[in-house]
Amino acid sequence: MITERIEIDDLEAIMIRILRKVDVTAANTRDIAWVFKVMTLRGVGHHDIGDFPRLVTNIRDRTFNPRPNIKTIVSKKAMAVMDADNAPGTLAAFRMTQKAIQKADKYGIGIVSMRNSNHYLGSAPYSLLAAKHDMLAISMSNTVASMAAHGSKDRAIGNNPWGFAVNTGAGFPLLMDICNAYASHGKLNDYMINNRNIPREWGLDQFGENTTDPSKVMRGGVSLPMAEHKGFGISIMMEILTSILSGGAFTENIKMNSQEGNGHSQAAIVINIKYFLPMEAFEIRTKEMIALLKNHSPLEPGKPVLLPGERSSESSKKINKEGLLLRKKTVDDLNQLLDELSVKVR
Repeated sequence: MITERIEIDDLEAIMIRILRKVDVTAANTRDIAWVFKVMTLRGVGHHDIGDFPRLVTNIRDRTFNPRPNIKTIVSKKAMAVMDADNAPGTLAAFRMTQKAIQKADKYGIGIVSMRNSNHYLGSAPYSLLAAKHDMLAISMSNTVASMAAHGSKDRAIGNNPWGFAVNTGAGFPLLMDICNAYASHGKLNDYMINNRNIPREWGLDQFGENTTDPSKVMRGGVSLPMAEHKGFGISIMMEILTSILSGGAFTENIKMNSQEGNGHSQAAIVINIKYFLPMEAFEIRTKEMIALLKNHSPLEPGKPVLLPGERSSESSKKINKEGLLLRKKTVDDLNQLLDELSVKVR
């Protein structure tokens, strides 16, 4: 039985045991569990272990293919197009990133797109996977239409999450993992569960009016793109790089958890730093850049300038040292799975 406090490595081992019980291969269980571990270590509170039970349910009922034949459809020098065969998005994006890393190792850059996939949680694990190879990665996904086109009140396009990661000489990797709406679905859900108001610019209700009630955005309303036309434009770019180039479904044609080949599409762009300069020089230069960026007076005393990836790095260190505190719902969901699948914790 799982309790609310658990070691992150123990949680990873439990995820692997659960996935094996629903007919996922040993190699694939390892990689899916690693993705969930990395997302959980960020300490954000959503798009993490809390989503794992739903993934298992989708695999168990064959909404996702437990043993997908992930194929490379096109491969020409630094680029490739892949088909996920309705794999869990966490697995498909992991394999896509591996392919992009291989391309970047040979050509200096690798650009790979993936179609017929599913929700991939967030960009962080895949870009950090490339960072482990001393490469810079940009990872992205399209998703179901949940965000308005700028100037519209209709759900027109996904918030299309994306981000990047790269190692630095400052003791932590630069890491950004965002979507193009003011708030992700997970963040809106957190606000709704905790009865918190949202800023009015985050979304519209069913009547096309700005609202501070997250439930009105989630239920019949629509998220708004961050920075208005800017976020909308970036989502379009993500759509082109993921679905248009891969031959996958786009915008309102994307279906969540579809078995018809019109699910999510993803893309990875991986750059081999060593093709530009030695990694040691890159680390020195990034350390200097970070020092300059942080050497500015904070607006509030005691709250220094933070760079993308700093909080995630600190969260990861804390969880690895002290263990992870799970939400009660996550504990209950995981224990239910353990019971249903006859999985022993130890």
